[in-house]
Amino acid sequence: MAIIFILILLLLLAICLYVIFKVLKWILKRNIRIVFALIVVGFLLLLGVINHLFFKNIQFIPSEVYSNLYVVKYPDKDHKVLQQAIKNQVLKQFNTTIKNGKPLAYSNKKDIHFYKYGGSTFGFLGEAGTGYFIDHEEDLGGFVTEELGMYANYKLAQFIFKSCNQDSTLICGEIKYFKDAEVYKTEILKDR
Repeated sequence: MAIIFILILLLLLAICLYVIFKVLKWILKRNIRIVFALIVVGFLLLLGVINHLFFKNIQFIPSEVYSNLYVVKYPDKDHKVLQQAIKNQVLKQFNTTIKNGKPLAYSNKKDIHFYKYGGSTFGFLGEAGTGYFIDHEEDLGGFVTEELGMYANYKLAQFIFKSCNQDSTLICGEIKYFKDAEVYKTEILKDR
């Protein structure tokens, strides 16, 4: 079945390349077509740059299955901005009750985990990506295994709740920030 699917994909790729070749051949016959094609390509590149710079803000997508998991789309490349956004999300969580749902298998119910959205390929050929866990449980057995531990390089942060010694009504904790599956910064956080 997979071989047939791959053959169909290769056939579609060959057809697309043939069509692109014919269109390019047609465009290159006249100068006005070349100018028009360059204008269209330039306009599309400009739209792509504008979209990337102004419309892709950090998005925290809560898992519908796990109460303590956020998948982060479009994380900022500046680590300070990303850390502040994660810290704000954790502080926002202080003001709400813990959501219903089960915690991740290897964590405390009050921990919060942040993973970068990504890592996806064709599901039957490889990993499904961290987006899989937005609406699916970890699949720890069977033909295809999907667990968050497979995506250690996509882990951005983990917040560990702790009770404050001074005041039991406050919640304190520690944020561990990750880069390339390693903790590179730790920060103590207190509910103010």
